Amino acid sequence: MSTVYNPESELIAEIERSEIEARDMRRKIDVARHDEDKRVMGKLLRELEERVAYLRTRLPAPPSE
Repeated sequence: MSTVYNPESELIAEIERSEIEARDMRRKIDVARHDEDKRVMGKLLRELEERVAYLRTRLPAPPSE
């Protein structure tokens, strides 16, 4: 049985993983006690959001009807 390589599905999976990680990071920021921790996690969150935005640009446009 052979599997067909689908780069689009890999991109979608990576986007979903990054979105889950970003959601978890937001929760951690909400309960963080120290400003320095919040600052570092905020930076990581922005990087994750930028990665998701970049990955979305790499997806092909949906077919128009």
